[in-house]
Amino acid sequence: MRIGSVPRALSSLVVAAAAALGLAGCSGDAAPPPEPTTSASAVAETSRPVSTADLAALFTGNSTEELDRRQGRCFARALQRRLDFFELEAGGIVDSQGDVVEVLPVFDEVTAAAWVDAQLACVDYVEASLRALLTQTRGGLDAEAYAACLRDALTEAEIRAALELTLSGGFDSPEVAALADAQASCAE
Repeated sequence: MRIGSVPRALSSLVVAAAAALGLAGCSGDAAPPPEPTTSASAVAETSRPVSTADLAALFTGNSTEELDRRQGRCFARALQRRLDFFELEAGGIVDSQGDVVEVLPVFDEVTAAAWVDAQLACVDYVEASLRALLTQTRGGLDAEAYAACLRDALTEAEIRAALELTLSGGFDSPEVAALADAQASCAE
């Protein structure tokens, strides 16, 4: 997964909405404001379907392992329960046509939290970290000791915070450093 820059389309929309509200508040005898254009029919007309399979592939990369594919499908469904099309688009996960982007941006806090919620609903982070290290070390790691060490070193809340900060660009945060340090020391 590659991370780039955060889109600013949502902030422009908020500024435009605030300006419209400000102008409406200045009119004295004007007719009542028109009905909002975000009705269910308008949303249905502009919303695009997002492929669960494409979101799963984004999450799992090119892995062909059944566990990864199962976790990817779980993640994709969990993310779609947490973020609708417009939130996925505003977060930079899909484009305006509903296609999953090739390069992920640095997420805003809301998108990062939803991504991590979906991830941790489907994947045990300690087990995923262990699998990655076992692959990297070609099995030269005491799996039980590593998993126990990492579970003792950090709480689930600390892991969650580090993951959210990683996705939202907080690479230099103490939480990310604590996770990296715990993984390194537990692997020794």
